[in-house]
Amino acid sequence: MYFDGTTLAALLIDPDRAAANAPAIAAAGPRYTSPLAVIEAAVELPELGEAGVTAFLDVHRIELRDMPPGHHLISGALATEGELKDRLHAACAAYYETDVFVLSAYEPEAPVFVLPASEPDAPQTE
Repeated sequence: MYFDGTTLAALLIDPDRAAANAPAIAAAGPRYTSPLAVIEAAVELPELGEAGVTAFLDVHRIELRDMPPGHHLISGALATEGELKDRLHAACAAYYETDVFVLSAYEPEAPVFVLPASEPDAPQTE
C-alpha cells in the first residue's frame, strides 16, 4: 500500500485514529511512501517535522522510496483525475505497483451532552 501525505498527517495528528487503523496498516502487505508524502505531512505538521514523520514510518514499517523517474511520474499523473497532489500520489502508487491506502471510516466519539429539561412545546397553530 502507498501512504500519501494527507493520510500520514491524519494518522500523525490523531493517535486514536492511528491506533484504530494499525491492524489495517499491518495487514497492508508491503507499505510504501514517497518523499512527496513526507514533505506534505511535515509541512502540515511543522511541530513534528521530517524526524517525527520518519519515526512514524519506522514504527509502522512504511518504506520511504525514491520518486518515480520523470517520464513515469508525468505519464502516471496525466493518466489520473483530480487535484495535482492526488495525481502525483497516484502516479507514485502506480510506479510502486500498489494501491493508495484508504483510511477506515473512523469517527471519534462525540462528547455526550445532557440537555436540561425544557418546557413543554408550545401548541402549534395551523
